Amino acid sequence: MNNRRYPVAVIAGSLALAASASAQAPQPFDPVAFFTGATQGRGELKELLGKPRKTNTQSVGRVDKDGWLVLDQKVAVEGDPPRIRRWRLKQTAPGKYSGTLSDAKGPVEAEVRGHTVKIRYVMKGNIKVEQELTAQPGGRVVVNRGTFRKFGMKVAILKERIEKR
Repeated sequence: MNNRRYPVAVIAGSLALAASASAQAPQPFDPVAFFTGATQGRGELKELLGKPRKTNTQSVGRVDKDGWLVLDQKVAVEGDPPRIRRWRLKQTAPGKYSGTLSDAKGPVEAEVRGHTVKIRYVMKGNIKVEQELTAQPGGRVVVNRGTFRKFGMKVAILKERIEKR
């Protein structure tokens, strides 16, 4: 066996594997691009003292003339009447967003890290919410995992799959 060919073959194979992996890796998450237009979320909300309930969220997003992402949602949770809510988010620095949510009692903060965005806000009733949205390969699906806490104790978990329409 020729010793010179073996290292070249190993290097070529390693480069091919690296190129294949990077082609399949999700791109950095762009929440404005993903949520502009129509999306649909389906999931499950598990509350501390209840059984899991199905969720369905229909969203339509647009960017207004001042650069705000405006996201209107119709949220249906099994057993509750549907409700309408509105997000308004704007980029404040690379990878950082700030804004409002109609059912939050204060500001919304979001930070992109790679293919994930972490969103934090406090809902009425002092429920602290942390959502982690992770873009899936292909860019048409985001997995949302939301954690709801009151007095530091986890009171609910949302697991949702959001699809771009």
